Amino acid sequence: MNKIAEVTDLVQEVPDDLLQDMSGDQLSEYKDMLKQLGAYPDKVIINTLSMIAEDYSLSFPKSCTSIYFAIREFLLSTEVKPDCKLPLVYVIDSILKNVKGLYVEIMKDDIQKWMMGLYQLLEGDELARMKLRRVWKTWNEFKIFPGEEWSSMGKCFTDEDDKIAAAKTIADAKTKAAGIDRMPDGSLLLSSSLRKQMQAVLDDVQADETNELKKVSLERLADINPDLLVEIKRAAEGIIKQERSLGIGDDSRPIPLDGIDDLVPQLFTEIRSPQDIERCNEWEKLDLNYLQSSNESIKKLLYVVRTGTATMTQRTNRCANATKLLGSTSAAASTLSLMMNRLKTQDKNKGFVPFTAGPINNNLPGALPTFYRNTIISTQAIDPAKFTNEGLKEKNESVIARLYDGGLPFICSADGRRFSTQREHSRHLDELFRKNQLEKAMERTDERDWYTPENMWCRRVVSDDEGDQMDTFANDDVVKADDNVDPRTCVVFADESRDTCVICGSKFEMDFDQDEGEFKYRNCREIEVLNDDVAEKESESMLVHVTCLRGLGSPELLTIDQVLQL
Repeated sequence: MNKIAEVTDLVQEVPDDLLQDMSGDQLSEYKDMLKQLGAYPDKVIINTLSMIAEDYSLSFPKSCTSIYFAIREFLLSTEVKPDCKLPLVYVIDSILKNVKGLYVEIMKDDIQKWMMGLYQLLEGDELARMKLRRVWKTWNEFKIFPGEEWSSMGKCFTDEDDKIAAAKTIADAKTKAAGIDRMPDGSLLLSSSLRKQMQAVLDDVQADETNELKKVSLERLADINPDLLVEIKRAAEGIIKQERSLGIGDDSRPIPLDGIDDLVPQLFTEIRSPQDIERCNEWEKLDLNYLQSSNESIKKLLYVVRTGTATMTQRTNRCANATKLLGSTSAAASTLSLMMNRLKTQDKNKGFVPFTAGPINNNLPGALPTFYRNTIISTQAIDPAKFTNEGLKEKNESVIARLYDGGLPFICSADGRRFSTQREHSRHLDELFRKNQLEKAMERTDERDWYTPENMWCRRVVSDDEGDQMDTFANDDVVKADDNVDPRTCVVFADESRDTCVICGSKFEMDFDQDEGEFKYRNCREIEVLNDDVAEKESESMLVHVTCLRGLGSPELLTIDQVLQL
């Protein structure tokens, strides 16, 4: 009977280390930890809260429910600030991903109720809404909830996406009705002059906005406020018409090649006006021998120059106009001669013209810029039909020549980079120079001298008896500073943590000791400084200038009031 009683007592007795349901005090402590999160999602606190929840995740549904509703209470509470809501969502996210257990069944039917309210509460804070959406998406990636239940939880996000899509459809309809189409990449299809003028009007509208991040582009304006974009387009068109009526501006409009707008890069887009294209087509229909006709024109021009200069007198005022006319004629003849030479070279080289024989003097007519000399530039017409997947695999020397020799003629001799203008090239060279100077300054280091300093050579050798009367190094390389001793002979090993005199606040002068191969402070010695009564240590060793210490009367000790509080 005694054994049976003992077993009964053991069954009825509950050990202290056996886990039970969460008590009221433990739940209060859990809520206090939730309050400690605040607006910052502390990872340590979130992990601690998740580990506590994990202890009850398998066999204690009552405790799991209490933990979840404690978090839910804070989420729905009006006393908790909106910026403190998101860390609470991270706690729920950590429990769902790392603990799971009974919490998945408890939360799956309730999350939708507070998700919509929390999303509305975060109105105006797009960053917080984006983070909340990201948490919701990760639940689908981790397969925590079934698809239908997961979609119902994020109904607030899907409804917002539907509203944005409907608003974009309406905006596109309004812009298209106003004559503004969109390219496949989303950019607006506008002429260069109209886009430039519309951008100028938009900049005037946003002139009062000081935050550059809040300013929008024309494409963004078409999505958020298409009515304003239409008004800006009307204002820009009115300004362009007014400029054209006054003879200001350029009437030419870019004309894209038919059927290859998406294939041909902007660099090769046709920019001539229709009148110029029609005139060029008419010239192409003429069957002329350019070499023969140009030679005759040059001969006639040179003949006019020779006869005019031979009979011209400079005693009358009428000679001024004749001089200008003959100068223009001579320039035209020189230009035509150069053009003839290039045409011959082009025919000989099958479309490639080497500009190596151009005139050296830039003032002469027909002289080429410096960056075109010693290069070969293609004058062949670019075939747009080659801009296909198969055509791009073939080497197109004409396009390469235009891109590099014509489009990026300035080459940096240091790193080989190319630039389109001389100004960009100069800026790049200046930046390289500054970078090299900075690297040279960083590479400079103090090293031992190759030869012994002069003062070491000139120092005399003394006997032992005389040496006892000289200044000697004390412990830790400190020289005893007498009033008759040169302060510069008092040295201490350099210490980066103590590089400032505690009396005057100035940094010590540092030299390199050739004998010991160490840096040392000159005019420096170590002295004990007495601390206050409240300090842990009675005194501390500090470094001071010998000259500063002599100014205080060369005391053996200093008080804390005599030094700077560094």
